[in-house]
Amino acid sequence: MTSLTYATVTTLGDFGPWISKIILDLPHDVRAGDIAPDAFSAFCARRRRDGTIVMLKEKGSRVSLPSQGYIGIIDAYPCDEQGHRLAASSHVALETSEERLTKRIEGGVLGSQYVDCDITVTQVREISVVDGPVPLSGLVFDELRASLCPALERWNVGEMAEPIDGVSLKYGYFEPDFSPTDPALAGPFAKPAPKPQKAALLVYLHGAGEGVGEATWEGPERAYTGNRVTSLSQNPIQRYFDGAAWVLVPQCPTFWMDDGVEQLGHSNRSIYTAALKALIDEFVAEHTDQIDASRIVIAGLSNGGFMTVRMCLDYPDFFAAGIPCCAPFFTENQTPEVIKALGQTPLWFIHSKGDELVDPLDTALPLYHKLAEAGAEVHMTYFDHVEDLTGRYREADGTPKKTFNHGVWIHQFNDFCRTDLDGRNVLVDGEPVSCWEWAAAQRR
Repeated sequence: MTSLTYATVTTLGDFGPWISKIILDLPHDVRAGDIAPDAFSAFCARRRRDGTIVMLKEKGSRVSLPSQGYIGIIDAYPCDEQGHRLAASSHVALETSEERLTKRIEGGVLGSQYVDCDITVTQVREISVVDGPVPLSGLVFDELRASLCPALERWNVGEMAEPIDGVSLKYGYFEPDFSPTDPALAGPFAKPAPKPQKAALLVYLHGAGEGVGEATWEGPERAYTGNRVTSLSQNPIQRYFDGAAWVLVPQCPTFWMDDGVEQLGHSNRSIYTAALKALIDEFVAEHTDQIDASRIVIAGLSNGGFMTVRMCLDYPDFFAAGIPCCAPFFTENQTPEVIKALGQTPLWFIHSKGDELVDPLDTALPLYHKLAEAGAEVHMTYFDHVEDLTGRYREADGTPKKTFNHGVWIHQFNDFCRTDLDGRNVLVDGEPVSCWEWAAAQRR
């Protein structure tokens, strides 16, 4: 058998990053009509960074089994080196199913790590070539050429120049394209609007599972790929900000809720507030000609939802808006002084009834009501439960896939947060808006 190279394409989905496509590098051109999914088999072994196989317990099982096996191939067709479909080519794309074996991250809400997906693709049926009478047979693709992820275009990583109190935060960031507006940003019937000379800055704070933790060898990429924070850099949400918004995603060394005594306590204080504010200031100063300091929006999920509230509380004159998602900011800390300070920043809370980790009755709901009673600009989208609203994911019986109710950030990233607690649409200038569209209208 001949050993050849392949590339993978990673999709950043609602349930984490996964390998959605394998690009095979063939020795000869093949035609679309001669390629079919059953011409190949794909075996994947998921390994930790030390080379060991990931061991997992499936539902109902008492023993851990190796996370390895054959993955589903949905479609096959000639393509270019990036996986775009062609009529004929020496590259072939295999579209793969989203399943446990194609997942790039393993872990839970309190800690996760990237894993390596070692893939071996074997040709199991002969394939005719464009020029030549001898068909291809017996090919094996087991050497990774490239790992591609289109959603990470224009994303970069960095680290604070000056530590604060011994804390230096690493971060990922998206740099918007300030070139003339892409017509796609305006839609098919609207006139393209010019992009701003200075763009808004969206600061997004990850959850507990995406901090550095034990994965000290990893960079900050997990902070914005572990959950689909990259949705903020894509057209639907960028469009609200005139087609150009910076995105800054700091990575916490432990947990944002770390108060120096407990990493996940109830004090609702953090040892990272000063360092995080310094990072934001440093980032704005580095891009002062292209960031509108009156349009800095902070948002976050779970642990990062807490930190969103904390930052708006500690710096009440700084942020244009805050969007805390399933935020554990507890009732005992919601003092009149806290409400007065928080009321200076427009806030939009997102939570789900029955949240298994953060009880809204002890956190977001009383905080929302106290702010509303104080006359603050505050909204809250409250879901009965969390299930897929995109139509992509289904249960075995065909109903929308349900997930744990804490994972309400899925709706935040899909831009489904549009109603207030009373079920009415949130309006800006009389027009219904989503939380991101509302944020784009805010100015400090």
